[in-house]
Amino acid sequence: MTARFPLAIGDGRDWLFTNGEWIEDGDGHTTVDPAQVRRDGSGMQGHHLALHTGGAYADVRVRFEFMLRGHTDLGIVLRAQDASSFYLLHFPCCGQARRAQHFWAAFSRMDESGYLRCIKLEMIRRVPSNIGRWMAADLALTGDRIRVQIDEHGVFEAEDDAIGEPGRLGLFLHSIYNEGHGLRRVEVEAEPAPSSPWRDGVIAGTNWRHPVPTEETQGRIWQHPIDLVRFDDGEVLLHYQIQRDCSQDESAQAEHRLVRSSDRGRTWSEPEVLADGGLTVTWSPPRLHLTPAGRLVALISEPETGATGWRLCDSKDRGRSWSVPEAIDSGPVPAHISQVYIGPQAFLNTADGALVLMAYGSHDLAHDDVSSVQWGAQHWQAFSSRSTDDGRAWSPFVNFDNSARDPDSDQLHGNLDVTEVSAADMGDGRVMALLRPMYSPWMWESWSHDGGATWGPCVRGPFPGYALSNMLRTGSGAVLVAGRLPSMCVRCSFDDGRTWDTGTVIDGSIWCMGCMGEVEPDLVLYCYWDCYEGLMRSQLLTVRSGQLEPG
Repeated sequence: MTARFPLAIGDGRDWLFTNGEWIEDGDGHTTVDPAQVRRDGSGMQGHHLALHTGGAYADVRVRFEFMLRGHTDLGIVLRAQDASSFYLLHFPCCGQARRAQHFWAAFSRMDESGYLRCIKLEMIRRVPSNIGRWMAADLALTGDRIRVQIDEHGVFEAEDDAIGEPGRLGLFLHSIYNEGHGLRRVEVEAEPAPSSPWRDGVIAGTNWRHPVPTEETQGRIWQHPIDLVRFDDGEVLLHYQIQRDCSQDESAQAEHRLVRSSDRGRTWSEPEVLADGGLTVTWSPPRLHLTPAGRLVALISEPETGATGWRLCDSKDRGRSWSVPEAIDSGPVPAHISQVYIGPQAFLNTADGALVLMAYGSHDLAHDDVSSVQWGAQHWQAFSSRSTDDGRAWSPFVNFDNSARDPDSDQLHGNLDVTEVSAADMGDGRVMALLRPMYSPWMWESWSHDGGATWGPCVRGPFPGYALSNMLRTGSGAVLVAGRLPSMCVRCSFDDGRTWDTGTVIDGSIWCMGCMGEVEPDLVLYCYWDCYEGLMRSQLLTVRSGQLEPG
């Protein structure tokens, strides 16, 4: 017989809460206790579950209303066997997607790895992304297929032929905000079904660690990992900065540290002060890199000194001392660009021995020679400069959308919707770049077929993403990149960027900038920013049988 009931918290009996208590008001508004939203938890940072353990169901219909904010994800848990094995219908949102008016829906599977594996992620047209607005959803899971009506006009459908046996229902929330989100009026229609006993006490595993938990503890510390360098003998150098507040203003300042590991990032030395230890602007840190010739260099960015303000120095003792910085001359700043910035990935070594520097800048549109077919409303462009002598001399800037032409076949000055760049050399002269958008639902993609000397044209890329890590190609040819949406999601390609998997959420942090490096064959160390402005995190990742797994 079909059961009809509200999925309400009530007195909390027959409910399992992970990472904080859930509460509801008289109107059925259900969310995590505001005082507990920004909690780390033992699994993914800030991920909260409320699992109803009282009965199991296979085919279900769930009607509910929900409210999102930027950097928020919420949804309905389906067919849960325990707190580490379930399916999830969810609506991932981030600030960039919201302001660009993109609404996303996802169907994902949590497994014993502690990772949330995306089965399908889709931008749903005809659904608003405005915050502070209650929207309706009508979910039907039948067999291995799910269909969701979202508000009046949106539809999301997905399937998974491995969906398995009946299980419990539940609620999910992740947010950086204490309030302004949640679900309400959750109504269920379902026929109870026999299933395996509920596995009490089983929760998602912990895959992350704090690489430098012994930082100075006087006052607030926000660690930002910036660069990873691996030397030939296996020593790994991690450059990070510390900010003694959580300001995200352009004027925020940070100090810089180095730590060293001889066991592939599992343990680290005591922190060392980088160079003179002076403060720098948080968003323009020094960048460390091992050049094609094996020279450890540091790119120093001083925006106040000019349109680039870049200087380069090197170290012969693995970062303990440095030469006198010398100015970089990459030619004139591109037209209509007042200031050029470095993104989360600064450098790329190419197969032909060149060194490519990647940058971006805000474009001033108030010029007659800008064509109306250049897409965008807030306007940014991305550029590269190339060195063939190990970083001593540099080419003029080249636009990542260098091949764009207008209907009269006149050369355009490039896409106006691209910002930070992540790129990887595919080992055969081809370089793939993914560029963070301002308004495009998906990342922009650009290819070079001459080692970064020329690029383009830009095309819509394979998936959405913001705040990316560097892109990494392992020795066996797997290509990895981490980015925002949903949460912290790692995408993998096993055919040199031609196709990509559907993504694996490995943690809850929205600050995916950081650094990846291969520390042994097919073992990748990834260091990234904390979601709640605290100590940085790291994970070891590996690729087995075409799937990302904890290392």
